[in-house]
Amino acid sequence: MRASHALRWLAGGILVLWCGVFLRMETTEKSMVRALIVQPNRSGWAVQLLYQFPEAAADASDAVAEIRSCSAEDATLPLALHKAERELPKAANYRLCEYLLFDETASQTDILELEEFLQTEPVSRLSARVFIAAGSGALTEETLPDGLPGSGAEPEEADAAPETLPGALLQAAEDTAARAPHLYECAAGAVIPILKIEENGVTWQKESCLLTAQGSTRLSPNETAMAQLLQERTMPVEFALEGETVTLRRCVVSVEAEGNGFAVTLTGQCRAGTPPVAESVCRQLEALCEETIVRAWQSGADLLRLGAVRALKEGPGAFFTTKNACPEVRASVKMLDL
Repeated sequence: MRASHALRWLAGGILVLWCGVFLRMETTEKSMVRALIVQPNRSGWAVQLLYQFPEAAADASDAVAEIRSCSAEDATLPLALHKAERELPKAANYRLCEYLLFDETASQTDILELEEFLQTEPVSRLSARVFIAAGSGALTEETLPDGLPGSGAEPEEADAAPETLPGALLQAAEDTAARAPHLYECAAGAVIPILKIEENGVTWQKESCLLTAQGSTRLSPNETAMAQLLQERTMPVEFALEGETVTLRRCVVSVEAEGNGFAVTLTGQCRAGTPPVAESVCRQLEALCEETIVRAWQSGADLLRLGAVRALKEGPGAFFTTKNACPEVRASVKMLDL
C-alpha cells in the first residue's frame, strides 16, 4: 500500500510539473502575426508584420485586440523577416497569419521566392491568401497612424484612435479573402485582388492584378469579375455592361475541346425577383468571356486549364501551354429561369 501510495503521489507530481512546463511554454501572451506584408526593393526586401498583442489568444482569431505594425529592411527576405520579429514585444506566432500582401511592383518571381522561403520556415503559411497593397508608400512607416511603433506618438494618443490603419487593412483583407488566391495557387498565374491604402482607410478595388511569369497585367472590373467566375472562386459576381448591371448569384462553367478550339458554356442564375436577362446581355457576356480568356492567355495565364482539357481528350501529346498561340474559344451564356 505504501508503494502504491508513493507512486500515486509521484505520478501526480509529474503531472503537475508537466502542466506547469506546458503552460509556461504555450502562454497566449505572444505577438500573434495576422498578416505579412513584403516588398522587394533595390537594397533587398522590406517586411512589415501586422500583429495582435497582448489581448489576442493563440487559438482565437477573432480576439479583440489592437492591430499593430512593425517593419524592417535587409538584404535578403530571411534577414528582413527575422529583424522585424525582433521588434515584436513577444515571440512571434504565425498560427493566425492568413494574409500575404505585396506592393504593386511585385512580380510572380517575388511571390515564388516567398513561397520557397516559407516552405523552410516555421511560418509555413502556404495556404495564406495573397493580395496587392496599392497606394503611395503602402509599406512604409509614414502610412501608419500616430501611436503605432515607429510613429513617435505617445501610447495614450493611440488608445484614443477608433481604428488604426493596420486594423483597417486586416479587416479589408478578411472581407475580401474569398476573392484572393492561396499562395500555393500562384505558381501558374493568379488574379490577385487590390487593396488601396489611403489616409482615411483601406478599400477593395474592383480591378485586379494578373501576375504571371511574363509580368503584371491590370484587369478591368468586368475582366476581374469574369476571371473570378471562370475560376469559380467566389459568387456572386457583378458586371457593369452596356446599359445594364448584371449580378450572377450562381454560375456553372463547362469546357469542352471542339475541333482545334474550345467551347465554353456559362450557365448562370440571377437573384430571385430580378427581371430576366436579355439576349443582348448574354451576347455581351459571351464576348467578355472570350476576350478575358484570350487576354489572360496572352499574359501567360490559362484560366480554364485548356491545355489539360485538350490532353484529357487527345492524350498527353496534345498538351500545350500559354507559350503557344491562344486557341480559338467560343463562349455560350445560358441563363436559368427561377
